[in-house]
Amino acid sequence: MGRNLWLWTSLLLAGAAQGAVVEHQRGEYRFGTGPVPDFVERAELPAQWPADAPGADDERWRYWLHDLQSDRRGGRDALFVDYAYEARGASLVGEAGRFQISFNPEYQQLQIHDVELRRDGAWHDRLDADRISLARREDGFEQDLADGIVTALIVLDDVRRNDVIRVAYSITGSNPVLAGQGSDWMRFGWQNPTLRSRLRVLMDPGTKPRIHRENGAPEPVVRERPDGFEVVLDAPPQPVIVDDQQYPAWYQPYPLAQVARDQGWKQVVDWALPLYPRVDRLPDELEAKLQEWRALRDERARITAAVRLVQDEVRYFGVEMGENTHRPTAPAETWRRRYGDCKDKVYLLVSLLGRMDIRAVPALVSTSRGKAVSAFVPSASVFNHVIARIESGREVLWVDPTITLQGGTAGAYDLSAYGAALAIAPGGGRIESIEAPDRGRERNGITVVERYVPQADAREVRLDVETVYRGDSADQRRRSFANERGDDLSRRYADYYRRRLGELEVLAAPQLRDDREDNALTVTERYLLKAPFDDEGVSVKALGVFADTLQEISRLPTSMARTAPLAYAAPGRYRHEIEVAMPERWTATFGKEQQRVSSKAFEYARDVDVADGHARVVYQLDVSQSEVAGGDAAGHLEQVRRLQDGLSATLRFRMPAGVAADERQRRLQQLLRNAIDEGTDK
Repeated sequence: MGRNLWLWTSLLLAGAAQGAVVEHQRGEYRFGTGPVPDFVERAELPAQWPADAPGADDERWRYWLHDLQSDRRGGRDALFVDYAYEARGASLVGEAGRFQISFNPEYQQLQIHDVELRRDGAWHDRLDADRISLARREDGFEQDLADGIVTALIVLDDVRRNDVIRVAYSITGSNPVLAGQGSDWMRFGWQNPTLRSRLRVLMDPGTKPRIHRENGAPEPVVRERPDGFEVVLDAPPQPVIVDDQQYPAWYQPYPLAQVARDQGWKQVVDWALPLYPRVDRLPDELEAKLQEWRALRDERARITAAVRLVQDEVRYFGVEMGENTHRPTAPAETWRRRYGDCKDKVYLLVSLLGRMDIRAVPALVSTSRGKAVSAFVPSASVFNHVIARIESGREVLWVDPTITLQGGTAGAYDLSAYGAALAIAPGGGRIESIEAPDRGRERNGITVVERYVPQADAREVRLDVETVYRGDSADQRRRSFANERGDDLSRRYADYYRRRLGELEVLAAPQLRDDREDNALTVTERYLLKAPFDDEGVSVKALGVFADTLQEISRLPTSMARTAPLAYAAPGRYRHEIEVAMPERWTATFGKEQQRVSSKAFEYARDVDVADGHARVVYQLDVSQSEVAGGDAAGHLEQVRRLQDGLSATLRFRMPAGVAADERQRRLQQLLRNAIDEGTDK
């Protein structure tokens, strides 16, 4: 055994001397070190950052090079990455001295070619294989995802400000289930200045390349070579890209390009169809369920029953390893283990519906880019999620079985943020738009009514609160309540009003009424507020009120000066009513008021009125669209700011002379008691 180990080590060392790849084992994982692959054309770094290039005086980071080169010829699937960067700020040196590379050891091999550092114009070799560790991180485990990704961690000693660090590595191999359905992507700008970015792709002879570009990505150069096609996109120096954030899913602000073989969506459908074979028999327990559902009143009720079973009784957990990234688990196995990821749950759902002669198929979507996928080069790799497309009469329903505890009927949940879908059906090959459903009475929104009723002495006030959540708002709140103890919920709700209105007594813990069929969730609360009114002089009482229902929807983004599209809020009605019963002979110092604010995305009204011994403030926000075009963003945000300024108010009431005198006497007696108590304490 020892002699064999010595011989194996000697061969590796001999290979290293000749420029071969040397393998390094870390437990069950390994990586290699060795020369750059033959297909690579190395980029040269200039000795100095050009004085006229963006970032010459940047105080944080400078990216000298971001070079991606891939060789897709003959199914090789090799990706070479060459990255050079410089930390300009002292606080960033620690981050600069760490570099991570992720790969999937099940079908990929990592080779590290160079780890170098340039200081004072001289390059120093910092590649120390013995100090490179491999670890399976499973960063997505808390989000119910296990993907098998392993991370190589490179830590450099003695890194200083203005050192240029250059790391070059290759990852060879790709998921076999994709079978040529991959793409090469490249961003050509970042939130730090970049001197050079390049994407170079080599493709097989006879393979016609196709390129998708966004936001000023460089023009491609396509060359036909004896051994295939070469596509190069080489960007000049790029300034800092300002990221305003809070975009609709389909938008991103960076120069971006995709390179893939030219094909249509039909080829993607043809690739996916074998992954979802027809199921003619399900486990006996499910077959019994099917018999029950067939007796339901109509097809929509049968669809809803099947959707709820898959959503609520099969938990979401994804084992995204090997072919499992795209090949679903058999429905019988998913039901047996009671968990699955999006494709597993969709496969189970469409199989259940198919057994009831309801036409349903999987549909590929992108949660990260939404409707933008329709402009991409057709490829399976542009999608990251699977939902179900269901035909009910003449209507198409879009259902996501990974969403739990939904109410209402199937298809009422708004999946329009997904934007576009590719249905996996025989003969298919067309991207379809996902529109917001016509909810009918299953409308979306929140209505809150707060009623303040002063008690006999007008100091203590009973507060009754009723909140009704509808549509998607009800679904979100239902999931939130399912994960919270009743005592914790009661304490959290009471503390909210304590922060706003002071000491209180909980007269009734929050009560929940869930009409899941109509998707309306009602919460009622009751408190006794000990002293919610503030004294403003002897005869004026003031009560601070706040329409918190509208606060989250009217929250302003970090960036106000923007021209990019803005994601706003889910369409629906958001209403907050405040009613104060005035004690006898109290008068309001305010009268009827109105405020109206609107943009292309909403209509807002605030109405104040005093009548029949009650003061009322009603806030209502009707959201008509979930996003705002870039050209309308500035005007929209100005109107949101005006709306936000009026969400809080102080209601002032004047007491009559006799009551004011009594109040003055009470306050004097209280002051006297406090003075006596303080003297006793001494």
